Amino acid sequence: MDNLTVIKRLQSSAISQEELEDIQRRHKGDYRVQLHLAQHPKFPQGLALGILSKLFAVDLVRVIKNVKTNPFVRKKAELEFMQRYKRLALGEKISLLKMAPNSLLPAFIDENDPRLLQAILENPNCSEDVVLRFVNRGPERSQFYRALGETAWFQSPAVAEAIAHDPEAPIKALVAVIPYLGLSGLQKLFRDPATHQAVRERIRLFLDKRQAGR
Repeated sequence: MDNLTVIKRLQSSAISQEELEDIQRRHKGDYRVQLHLAQHPKFPQGLALGILSKLFAVDLVRVIKNVKTNPFVRKKAELEFMQRYKRLALGEKISLLKMAPNSLLPAFIDENDPRLLQAILENPNCSEDVVLRFVNRGPERSQFYRALGETAWFQSPAVAEAIAHDPEAPIKALVAVIPYLGLSGLQKLFRDPATHQAVRERIRLFLDKRQAGR
């Protein structure tokens, strides 16, 4: 069988483990066939693990994203990816973070480059839960807020509330979330003695404008 026929065959759930092993022996030098074999749920775990170290970083991400792949193989692919990630150029890191599955994103909780943080936040797989983890991470969040300001995550009520409760949140971030906080959240932020006067003034103006609109 030619390579395209083999790959099409590998997409079938009816294929046996014996046939998978035979394909692996016959196509040892074919990268695409090996990639598909590693992701097949029936392919022997030990053989799949041997393939992972030979894959490009972008294909490791594809293995991690494939929910049909053996869970243990996916986990090993995550570990392999994280080791490889450290040595990648910035541009490649950005590309990979933009396509990474949601399950992989919390692994970058300590990332502090705003360009990489923005790639995570703009990833279509990024969830509200991941963003909240970043809001609640360690003391250094200035670069995270810089990246967050380039996204629409401020409009999430849960994210807005988390920011309002963050004593380290910059004034710009607090002002940005005012339209997305409930009345009780706005009142709490307004009454907090630590809240900057500029933020209080914006809350007052926002509430006055909303009342006038009614």
